[in-house]
Amino acid sequence: MNSLLIDTSWGNLSLSLVREGELISNISLKLKNKMNEMLLEAIDYCLKSVSMQLRQLDSITAVIGPGSFTGIRIGVSSIQGIAAGLEIKPSGISSLDAAALVINKSKSRIACKLRGKTFALREYDFERGKYSEYQNVTEDMIDSDIVLINTKNSGDVDLSKAIMHNKFSQFLRDCVPFYMTKSEAELKFGN
Repeated sequence: MNSLLIDTSWGNLSLSLVREGELISNISLKLKNKMNEMLLEAIDYCLKSVSMQLRQLDSITAVIGPGSFTGIRIGVSSIQGIAAGLEIKPSGISSLDAAALVINKSKSRIACKLRGKTFALREYDFERGKYSEYQNVTEDMIDSDIVLINTKNSGDVDLSKAIMHNKFSQFLRDCVPFYMTKSEAELKFGN
């Protein structure tokens, strides 16, 4: 089975290509404003680097957020379009779930910055198979045992490598944006 996971949820573009459970190609680029221009080219390069064609993909997944509104829309819409052309169902994984899989600790609390002083938070206990609901928390609730992802002070975590975790498929969901907060347009103009 050939599977591709892309992450455009922050300023970086990362993608991992897996064949029969083995990572065969991985790309991570800091793109910021060129994400929409480079995504398809990066996918093409990733596939060509291992002599694979797009039609050989069996599954395709996008990191669906929370994260950058624009980045998420670029990734989700691209994956939906590619999947439609391949006649396969696209899937999504939240950035918090992907980070927990990449960090790979038996217990962890993962958070990412949202708007203002708000953070998205989820707790993971892989030993017991228990996971909290997604929570919006305030900055004062963030303590030192919480792993912060995709903030200026955090180390970059390549979320596309979540595809390598044996529990990856348990966290898959529909390929639709998962924001946890309203966009600027929604705030400005209403629903």
